Amino acid sequence: MKVDVAKLKLFIEVLDAGSITAGAGRCHLSVAAASSRLQELESALGVRLFERRASGVRPTDAGIELARHARSVLVELDRLQREMAPFAHGVRGRVSLLANTAALSGYLPEPLSRFLSEHPEVDVDLQEMWTGEILEALHRRKADVGVLADTMDTSGLHAMPLADDHLVVVGTAHRLAALDASPRFDDCLEHPMVGLPAQSALYTYLQVKAADLGKVIRYRVSLRTFEGVLKMVALDVGLSIVSSLATRELVRQYPGLQWRPLKDPWAKRRLILCTHHPHDTAPASVKALIGFLHEQSLRD
Repeated sequence: MKVDVAKLKLFIEVLDAGSITAGAGRCHLSVAAASSRLQELESALGVRLFERRASGVRPTDAGIELARHARSVLVELDRLQREMAPFAHGVRGRVSLLANTAALSGYLPEPLSRFLSEHPEVDVDLQEMWTGEILEALHRRKADVGVLADTMDTSGLHAMPLADDHLVVVGTAHRLAALDASPRFDDCLEHPMVGLPAQSALYTYLQVKAADLGKVIRYRVSLRTFEGVLKMVALDVGLSIVSSLATRELVRQYPGLQWRPLKDPWAKRRLILCTHHPHDTAPASVKALIGFLHEQSLRD
């Protein structure tokens, strides 16, 4: 079947315009040239695509079906062209990187900026997602690399540790006065709480730990970002259990806030890097980013 892209584009333009004359004009062709190309397309497919009338053209059933496929093909070709364009300009690699809020807020900015500085041939598409969304995207191979907490099942993926993290309780001085220097999670549950929404892995993780104690966390308000959480805590709405990596710099912005590490053993977590690529078959750009982040983690 000899069907080229130019003829498909012409077919769509004629279909959308409603006439061969208008469609030819959109493609910068003469009417005779456009008619000839449409006839060649019909001949290649072995079907009539248009009913030609004095008022213009109307698609046949075959034309309607071709239009559905042609639009899809042209969209994919346009996407292909856009994704290949960086290579034509000297960029030889592009990595899709997903990160949870803790990683994006407290860990990735510095090592990622150094990587980009040292690897000008590699571009990175960075997106913030919840941990569960990251794992789903990796399993579906919609991203190359994910950075997330180690609190969820990563079976089927290749994982390596990046940084230690610790859950801490944050609050105003008078709220924390009732707690020990290193309080237990159980003691914190006696107070109203501020937290991330139900989509976050931290929310689910803490709810499970509370259920193990036979308790329920009383969230006065839930916010999408750690910055939003800390603002509410600073306004004395309640306490919050947060990632030390994500909030250690943010806490300094609120002089009235204090934080204390949770005593519970499960409060010690790790930030990990996950990928679906086996190391020996990963693209060079993905290998470069993974290797760089791993090396930085060893230095830290």
